[in-house]
Amino acid sequence: MLLLLAIKQTAIWAFSLYYYIGSSFIESIPMVLSIAGLLMFYFLTTFCEHLKDLSLTKSKNKAQSMHRNILGVVEAISDSILVISKNKNLIFANTEGKNMIKGVSAESFFSTVIYYRRYVNNKDFTGNVFNDIIELFSCKIDTEQILGIVTINDKLVEWKVKLIIWDNRPSVILCGHDVSYLVKMEKESNENQYKSALLRTVSHELRTPVCAIISISEAISSSQQLSLENMDRLDIINTSSNFQLCLINDLLDYAQILSRCLKISKSYFNIHHLLLECLKIIKLQLRERDVQLELVAKNIPELIFSDPYRLKQVLLNLLSNAKKFTIKGKITLEAFGDNDTITVICQDTGIGIPKEKHKNIFTPFSKLEYPNTINPQGVGLGLVISNMLIQELGGVGIIFTSEVDKGSKFSFNIPINTITGNNNLDIAEENIQIIVPSIYTKTILHKFEILIVDDNYFNILALIKMIETEGILYEFAMNGLEALEKIKCCRFSCIIMDCEMPIMNGWETCKKIREMYEENEIKLYPKIIGCTAHSADEALKKCWDCGMIDVIVKPCTKDTLLGKLRCLWGVSVDDKNYEIR
Repeated sequence: MLLLLAIKQTAIWAFSLYYYIGSSFIESIPMVLSIAGLLMFYFLTTFCEHLKDLSLTKSKNKAQSMHRNILGVVEAISDSILVISKNKNLIFANTEGKNMIKGVSAESFFSTVIYYRRYVNNKDFTGNVFNDIIELFSCKIDTEQILGIVTINDKLVEWKVKLIIWDNRPSVILCGHDVSYLVKMEKESNENQYKSALLRTVSHELRTPVCAIISISEAISSSQQLSLENMDRLDIINTSSNFQLCLINDLLDYAQILSRCLKISKSYFNIHHLLLECLKIIKLQLRERDVQLELVAKNIPELIFSDPYRLKQVLLNLLSNAKKFTIKGKITLEAFGDNDTITVICQDTGIGIPKEKHKNIFTPFSKLEYPNTINPQGVGLGLVISNMLIQELGGVGIIFTSEVDKGSKFSFNIPINTITGNNNLDIAEENIQIIVPSIYTKTILHKFEILIVDDNYFNILALIKMIETEGILYEFAMNGLEALEKIKCCRFSCIIMDCEMPIMNGWETCKKIREMYEENEIKLYPKIIGCTAHSADEALKKCWDCGMIDVIVKPCTKDTLLGKLRCLWGVSVDDKNYEIR
């Protein structure tokens, strides 16, 4: 084909030359050679042009094929792809993008959606998502940002933007990815973390009162009759059981409140007796602490109609919190009636709550952290549930005020129905004094005493009941710092050390005792038995690492404790007639 084209063009030139020159053209050899050369020239030129056109055609086809492939990929992905020019016009959108914006302009679409979670830090943010997109034009080319997650048609879409050059002009390309499932998984993951933390806390907190219950139960079972002393022991069992029951009920009540199946059972009851009962429980826990507990009751009706169990639960939560955060001072419980309502105020002179933490007071699972000062027990549901219970009882909720180093004040009021004219009821006096006997220990053989270190008086009392019948002398401390002071003054053959305590925990105390011994501050290095409610391997390893020679996992029976002490002092486990000297 190329040869015919060359012959044709050469023939045209040859016949034109023959027409003007005449017959001498045929007889001229140079002219024949020129014609042949011309033919070759045209052939080569046409061939090269053909190769060039063929290459261009292949490149064009390849580019078109690539364009179709890229467009196919863009259309196939589930993400929404949009391109917006600097003049705010939508210049490209894939199928998902078109289905999302539904024919409206980009500015109108993004101006109506709202953020579910915003990543861009912009102090001048006005709430308009489209403004965040347009602000990208003030950045350099290839600048990329993740704007955040936007709520669109019950979906959560995360938008990424990048400044590019499109048709020789700056444009912003947006990629919207549906992250609804990821956000759901993230939420479930957070909930699982909460559940894990809750289980760990519950495991620890429930074992603490169980230790006292089991220990005192053994003491009662070994006695022949219920003497006054055994009645006191029984009182300890009931108090510990109530404390444990509050922790369990907090979890159950919270689940019931969330599922909206919490039941309120109202009945007539003596509110004054209920207040005294709550104070008695807290009074026992305040033993050996320089904190006064006072009840002020005015215009209290004989009987009120409400839920005594739920009201007691709220009162114990408020008093327990006051007890936790009041190291020294006074806790006052006030109650007074006014027409058909009763107002209760729980006020303390404790450490108070910082203003920045006020917003978290009624947040589930939130706990006020006070490093090296207070060890907040519980799972962080007490105030949350109490606030909800007051609302269920007809009140507006719990109101509080607090100031650091001055104390806190929690109050609520609930509607009541009263009964009048019944004079045969035994109403307790308002100024009744609650007297709980203290334990006074006389020791002679200080050298062989045991030091019990625990921040929970129930646990201390339980351990005392285990060892005092065996003739073992003891002293106790409520925290690590107090234990160090006692160790400097007395020689103890053994220390039973709780691991989690305020001010200075058991692990830190063990390390400090080792330092004191190495620096000759104490002459005798006592053998330390750790006591913890955590049974995990990492917790036990932590006890070994700090220098404890043995570990008791709560709850601990009397036989377990005495068996460890016999092994510690080299006394046969089967030898019941031993003497500690």
